[in-house]
Amino acid sequence: MASIAERMLLVMPGEGLVRSAAAAGFDLWAVVGPREALPGTLPLERLLVTGPGGVADGTLHGLLTWLLRRYGIGQLMCGPGAGDDVRAVVRRVRRERDGMLWRDPAAERLKDPVALRRLLLEASWPPVRAEEAGGVARARAAAERIGLPLVIKSRDAGGRWRGPAFVRDGTALALWAETAADGAQLVEELLLGPRYRVETLSLGGMHHVVSVARQGTGPPGAPDEVSWVRSCVRELLDLAGFSEGALRTDTVLTADGPRVACCADGGL
Repeated sequence: MASIAERMLLVMPGEGLVRSAAAAGFDLWAVVGPREALPGTLPLERLLVTGPGGVADGTLHGLLTWLLRRYGIGQLMCGPGAGDDVRAVVRRVRRERDGMLWRDPAAERLKDPVALRRLLLEASWPPVRAEEAGGVARARAAAERIGLPLVIKSRDAGGRWRGPAFVRDGTALALWAETAADGAQLVEELLLGPRYRVETLSLGGMHHVVSVARQGTGPPGAPDEVSWVRSCVRELLDLAGFSEGALRTDTVLTADGPRVACCADGGL
């Protein structure tokens, strides 16, 4: 019998994600739209269809909640076919089911900017230049040592990390120092180069790369670039001991090779 970590519910997944999840070994259920092609790799009793009004009238929320409870499903994620409204429902269900869904113990360390930078000191790629700072004055001094341009990440009183501040020159640094809240800061070099978003599924410590998408404008990445990025992400997951679940890793291909920018929950 599959464990809670192995049971996964996919929402608007598309055939590619279903194939990847099945190849990884997950026990799958899927909710699809009325016009979405039905994945042939899933038995019909594991496929449920919801119409375009399912978000507004609460049908989708009720369906996902019922499936999770009925079958003891531990993982819930969206596929590429999910719109923003569907993703909002999935995020809501995940919040409501917090503590009942599976969460890999390594996930929080990967999503924490400071813990991530400490972990990557053990990687084979050269580390990102970064300093932890307690307060605005120390963060400003760290910024001057690292050099501009750079990124500053701040943690609020509740322990949550805010979105990064991009500081490109001395004027921007002075403005940041005037408006920033005094607290824990992480100052790190600005990673320059093509940015790749990597979606992975892991089960039993085996990592399956679902997609590697180059962000922004420009041509798609060359095969060797994509290979370096995939290798960098897999090494990170191994270092963290990440075993089961979906993860999104943003990676920048700098002139000195790939560098991990940040990690987040996958499929959201």
